[in-house]
Amino acid sequence: MTTEDQESVATPPAPAKTTWLPLALVCCTGLVSVFNASVLPMAISAIVEGLGTTVSHVQLAIVAYGMFVAAFTVTGGKISEVLGARNTQLLGLTLYGAGLLLCLLSQDVSTLIAGEALAGLGGALLVPNALAIIGQAYTGTQRTVAVSVLSGTTGIGAALALLVGGFLVQTWGWRAPFLLMLLIVAATIAIALRTRLPRHTFEGSVDRVSILLSAAGVLLLVAAINQIGSWGLLLAAEGAPVSILGLSPVLALLVLGGLVLHAFAARQYSLSGGDRTPLLDPQVFGSGPNRACLSGLIAVNLLMAGVSYLLPLYTQMVLGKSPTGSAAMMVPISLAALVSAAGTPALMRRFAVRPLLTGAHLLASTSVILLALTISNQWSSAWTWLSEITLGLGIGVGLSAGAALLMESSPTHLAGEIGSARGMANFLGLCTGTAVAGAVLMSVLASAASTRIADDPDMWAGTRIEINTSSVGFVENEDLRGRLAGLELTPEQLDRAVEINVESRLVALRASLCVLGLAVLLPVVTFRHLPGRKEE
Repeated sequence: MTTEDQESVATPPAPAKTTWLPLALVCCTGLVSVFNASVLPMAISAIVEGLGTTVSHVQLAIVAYGMFVAAFTVTGGKISEVLGARNTQLLGLTLYGAGLLLCLLSQDVSTLIAGEALAGLGGALLVPNALAIIGQAYTGTQRTVAVSVLSGTTGIGAALALLVGGFLVQTWGWRAPFLLMLLIVAATIAIALRTRLPRHTFEGSVDRVSILLSAAGVLLLVAAINQIGSWGLLLAAEGAPVSILGLSPVLALLVLGGLVLHAFAARQYSLSGGDRTPLLDPQVFGSGPNRACLSGLIAVNLLMAGVSYLLPLYTQMVLGKSPTGSAAMMVPISLAALVSAAGTPALMRRFAVRPLLTGAHLLASTSVILLALTISNQWSSAWTWLSEITLGLGIGVGLSAGAALLMESSPTHLAGEIGSARGMANFLGLCTGTAVAGAVLMSVLASAASTRIADDPDMWAGTRIEINTSSVGFVENEDLRGRLAGLELTPEQLDRAVEINVESRLVALRASLCVLGLAVLLPVVTFRHLPGRKEE
């Protein structure tokens, strides 16, 4: 052996220098997504006033974003394999930026809804692509650190988004946060252009039928849930477009959506057994533990989105709080969720996943029901603040433990598809939570107000007030006075109508929170598939 050969053996090659640009790329992208999800609830009263619209229409804009992410995130994961992670990130950021620009320039609520839907299409590419980028850029301990930093950035971003978004809305109006997000998107695109990632050749083809089935199934389900308040769940309401034997079309949409998603799952099994490539590997949703984790993520996100929609709406419309003040009331939930999410890895080392996740869901459910029982028009109860903190603790553990187990229990080569399934579960829960909370809120508000008016002889004497879910609105007291001005009410009747509205809004808020608290318990029955004992 020559001297040169000996030197080459004795001197190991220098390790490749680690670049954190890919991590910065996904963290900045996650920050924009958190901001966008937080801004509309924070700015809801300002948007209603600025665009001359209603709370229900702004709710559609909130739902549109999450609905399009949930509907197309599975497709986005496959597009990442075809185009490569870097190109997919650039395409997703471009679509996201275009949607935000449309929101910024919108002059009516329809344009705002369209902008959020376009941003949702961009998000459908970005959400599953984040794990793909981390998987390609890092290995071993570096990958663990990257995933932890990404999760922490999302948690910190949620807390900052409430305060920064609320401050911007209060100081410069509801359009200001969209301008800030556009600047962040521009900076993120600059980072993406400098990021270099390995490119793998995609073998196979994208199944168009699977794309259609996955998107149609999710859209049908979310559309049905979003219309429960105005169309009715079982019996058709006055606002329903059609009625068959007196039944609401919501039932038909729910059944049809479930059948379409069942056909999607069956097609993935069929494609995996042949020569064609499935859009989503059946291993992702075929195992009991994965289904339990996904159902848990849907439920926790449903709860989180519903609470994030209801509390800012109530504090601004009823308590008259500014966007910043309303955001401050949400911060305890976000900070508690951040703390518990950071501590979840240590909890998972000590406790088995089944009791840990079950405890998290029980804590979240108990907390939100306690919040419903103690919340008042003064918002000064110590029990209210305590329930917010414990609610955040339950949410943080539920999200972190479910996502961590989902990644740990699946093969490494399925990281991108796990990201797709996780993204679909997260955003399906987010948009469903907003829709469920809004539907229950408006239905109970109409029922409570009409019952109180019927039981009050001073209100129906000499006049007639009809209240139903299509005519009721979650409005401020002065706006209600303006709406009732043409009904020839006496001053005493007008004052009593406003008082009834205040009472009914509190009843509706409490009912909505209780429904969310019960909903987060539903996936507990699936946790029987999770490990019940900690392996030694």
